[in-house]
Amino acid sequence: MKISKRPPAVSGDKSVSGTRGTGAGKPGKAADAANVDKLQVAASTSQLRELEAELAKLDISDAARIAAIKRAIENGTFEVNSVIVADRLIDTAKEAVRKRPRK
Repeated sequence: MKISKRPPAVSGDKSVSGTRGTGAGKPGKAADAANVDKLQVAASTSQLRELEAELAKLDISDAARIAAIKRAIENGTFEVNSVIVADRLIDTAKEAVRKRPRK
């Protein structure tokens, strides 16, 4: 059996039903009919990818904050918090080590 990393595309609304409980798969049980779960899959994979592409285009920057930082730099009043810079530098180095291929 071949396992792909990408799930198959879903087109339209599909319903999937399954049974719950210990009697699953045994025909003739009236109680099992009441324990049926249904799953509605409304959005297809391609629709989700389109939404992700649209979200990636959105500008999430805060123009007022950027302007304030630029003014502080120009005025010479911008202060760098060395503890935060060091912590983030260490985090970046740790991430690079984790992603490094092992020999």
